[in-house]
Amino acid sequence: MKQRVPSLNGRTLRVELGSGRLADDDTYMEEMRSYLGGTALGLRYLYDEVGPNVKWSDPENRFFLGAGPLNGTAIGGSGTISAVTVGALSNGPVSSQANGYMGAYLKSAGFDGLLLQGAGDGWRYLYIHDGRAELRDASHIVGKDTWETEELIKQELGYSARQVSVFSIGPAGENLVRFAALVGDRGHVAAHNGLGAVLGSKRLKAVAVARGQARPEVKDPRRLREISEELWKRCEKTGFYTWGTSWVYSSAEAAGWLPVRNYTTSVFPEHARFMGDGYRSRHQMTRHPCYACRTHHCHMMRLAEGPYAGYEGEEPEYEQWAAFGSGIGNTDVGGAMVLSNEVDRLGMDCNEMEWVLGWVMECYEKELLSRDDLDGLQMDWGNVEAARQLMRNIANRRGFGDVLA
Repeated sequence: MKQRVPSLNGRTLRVELGSGRLADDDTYMEEMRSYLGGTALGLRYLYDEVGPNVKWSDPENRFFLGAGPLNGTAIGGSGTISAVTVGALSNGPVSSQANGYMGAYLKSAGFDGLLLQGAGDGWRYLYIHDGRAELRDASHIVGKDTWETEELIKQELGYSARQVSVFSIGPAGENLVRFAALVGDRGHVAAHNGLGAVLGSKRLKAVAVARGQARPEVKDPRRLREISEELWKRCEKTGFYTWGTSWVYSSAEAAGWLPVRNYTTSVFPEHARFMGDGYRSRHQMTRHPCYACRTHHCHMMRLAEGPYAGYEGEEPEYEQWAAFGSGIGNTDVGGAMVLSNEVDRLGMDCNEMEWVLGWVMECYEKELLSRDDLDGLQMDWGNVEAARQLMRNIANRRGFGDVLA
């Protein structure tokens, strides 16, 4: 009998999307000390099962979602999940991580990882609960954005907000946009190298994992709690604990590495507006933490002023503030917040989107692209509504958006 490694379940769920077959896989159970964490285990599966000539959209490509030995423990933020596959942008191996709840819930449901292979004939989503799994029809949620998908699946399964973690692809993933992402728990994104496009090619709309009763077996729980407290004491001394990643915005501008207008300059006098202490007091903020996280980092945000007053979404991270603020020459915090949530809901990587929008705006400024080229959009620097529409065109492959996708 194979020996399970403490703090790991020793179970990977193998999902054959073509046949619908679901089975336990314990191939690496005895070797898991050598492959700690979702990234390491996923790369081992990729190395062993995906040949060098397999393309990202090939049914033979694998997509691994994995947890690690600290998921679901007292360590702060231990809900992180890691995704490993052959990516759509580079057609090479990729790993990308997202926080939230999925990693902890996967462990509590009795699994360390999910290995997806093949491609379905129709759209489905994977539902995991109480050590079991099933594939369900997703035809009724095709075309929905990631937030809509999450809410519809929760309603269908009868769960409240914190009972289940849902990660899904939006219209961009369905339409195989090459920088489509995997988005879950309202704003947590495994973003890089087209993970959403890979799932789109497999016709898997979402993964939903219900919180289970299993708990990681920890050798010394008391010592682990002590280490967790030590980490929090260090964290509390940083600006990140209070202000989240927006804390670095002005420092980035001062040091010259803040992206401004497609990197044509590093000067952005309005940088202080995008710092937490510059905008939080002006808007309504509600805490929206990750699993086992105490930081005042993630919030839901309701805009109280400006042209988008009343809009509700998740507080952007630094990378989103940079992308949809300085990166495209936009000085309006509300507009940047709207674009940040739009890119998540459509299911795309904010970094890639920044570079696409910035490039288009620079080309428009230099008259290399015209309104006729851009389906009538006036892509001036900082034009939030034009950027918003172009993002939707890209996600749905409409007009020039199909070229940029």
